[in-house]
Amino acid sequence: MSRVLLYAHDPGGALMLSAASGAALSRGHHLVFCAAGPSVALWRNAGYDVVEDLTTSAPEFLNIDVVVTGTGFSAHEQDMWIRARVAGLPSMAVVDAWTSLARRFEAEDGHVQPDAVGVLDHELADELDAMAWWRGKTHVVGQPHLQIQTAELFDAREARGMNSRVIVFFSEPVREDYGDTRGFDQFEVFEGLMVEYDQAAHSEIVVKPHPREDTAAWEHVVQGRAQLSSASAADLLTACDGVIGMTTMVLIEAHLLGLPVLSLQPGRTGNANPLVEDATSPVLAWSAFPDAWQAYHELLGTEQTISTRFNGLLRDADQRLVDAVEATVETNERELKC
Repeated sequence: MSRVLLYAHDPGGALMLSAASGAALSRGHHLVFCAAGPSVALWRNAGYDVVEDLTTSAPEFLNIDVVVTGTGFSAHEQDMWIRARVAGLPSMAVVDAWTSLARRFEAEDGHVQPDAVGVLDHELADELDAMAWWRGKTHVVGQPHLQIQTAELFDAREARGMNSRVIVFFSEPVREDYGDTRGFDQFEVFEGLMVEYDQAAHSEIVVKPHPREDTAAWEHVVQGRAQLSSASAADLLTACDGVIGMTTMVLIEAHLLGLPVLSLQPGRTGNANPLVEDATSPVLAWSAFPDAWQAYHELLGTEQTISTRFNGLLRDADQRLVDAVEATVETNERELKC
């Protein structure tokens, strides 16, 4: 049994780590939750006793055997790997998504890396192992958060009442973050969707703005043609019959539930999230949208086959993550004896 310090700043990593906490506790490991930024409230709201990391100086690593972190696009997790190394402790990081892998380890003077990294699948493992700077151990652990969330949503969907068909458009702040460089933005996509929707309005369209988007701007755009929602993504995935988006990872979450998904990326200038194409064939031109929309409507109410890319993503992911943590501790103990 080990005393494990869990650390996160980025919410994606925090969700992945806490999803494996039950498996770790069942094996007798002791967990210490330490967080910064948005992960502090996320973990506290989930009922965890969290030590807030307010300083860049080394924290108390009293009786800690291993430091396990998320990965993000700030320096917080990287700083923790360095602090663990200074304290003589092994560190492991988990990657919660398929995009921007190298960016999670980039620093001004090169790369910062932990002793081990847990990734989602073998394709991502191959990508990491092919990077010339990587010197650590790569583990394929899956995605514990999606494992648990998908199981919970399956149960919730089984218990839901059947109402009128609901399609949720999950927006992203494309215009705010990228201007016109992607070839489309969320408002143009919504307007194009409304053209076909007006011709076949036998379903309800719900728009879920991204947390970083201005809801007032969406109210002006929607103007009663669709319903804006502030509900959580999980609640909307429970209630809906299908999902539409651009490049959001919610398309993957919906696909794992067997929901019909539709990705609208008309005129795109680059493939921002190649993983979406494992779940659906994106609409890349408005001329192709009418046929895609009709085919999509025919799928509503039916369960879709999950892409083979995701076969091992959910299976025992929480246990596999704990396996990787234990292997990191064992490797460090062997090295200390040499």
